[in-house]
Amino acid sequence: MTEFSMKMTLNGVPYTDSQIMRLKYERALHVAHEFKRLGIELKDADGREYSETDLNWLPAPELLKLVAKTHEELGYDQTIGLLKDVLADSDRRWHEWNKRPIEEQGCWLGVTAFDVKGVDLRQLQAKMAVSQNGATPFQIMPEHWGVQGSITEGQNILETFGAFGEPTLSYGVGSTDGSVPEYIPFDRHADYPAILAGETHLKSTGENIHVGAIHEFKPEADGFKLISTFFCPKDAPKEVADGHTIHFALEVGELIKLQAGTFTC
Repeated sequence: MTEFSMKMTLNGVPYTDSQIMRLKYERALHVAHEFKRLGIELKDADGREYSETDLNWLPAPELLKLVAKTHEELGYDQTIGLLKDVLADSDRRWHEWNKRPIEEQGCWLGVTAFDVKGVDLRQLQAKMAVSQNGATPFQIMPEHWGVQGSITEGQNILETFGAFGEPTLSYGVGSTDGSVPEYIPFDRHADYPAILAGETHLKSTGENIHVGAIHEFKPEADGFKLISTFFCPKDAPKEVADGHTIHFALEVGELIKLQAGTFTC
């Protein structure tokens, strides 16, 4: 197999791996401070609690491991309990941003594209099918707060959309039949034969908040190409769609690195 390499563009702008890893550190630091605000004790190996100032001085590898470990130890149910007020506020905001018909307001799009060599697409798709298990979701993206279920059978998703704002608890099902909601200004890339798409609903009320993703896959002899498109209502801040290109760069890019054996932290 060809030697592993990966190129990424976020809304058409090339990003290096070092730039993406810097963004991962910054999002992890944000989450670490969120943990402190929620009253969670973050401790070092000797049991000493980190202060807010200590967190700002932690080297990136230590911080990333601390955040992933804390997510995993808290677990899904405890995390939801801690975020109760935050989630109610997020629900209120998404309800407000969906008052106008989605056909009237339209959608913001954020596009992350990957050109990968040295990884087989079928292996990645198998990896994606189990990526919600164990520590993986927290290792690849610090703003994954919790996940239950599978992409194609139905999944509870507790995450911060767009590296912006606060976590939202939603529910979604991914479809591989090629269907994409008609309200999205999206043109399918004809030379990308496989597609995974879905939209999400608030877990608390079932309201469709018109937020979701379209992943298009193109296998190649020495790897594959992938285009990941995020969408959300235009009455929501544009920063959500722009920022979710970062989310996908980490969520998908780090999963690809796990498959390639080059993941570090």
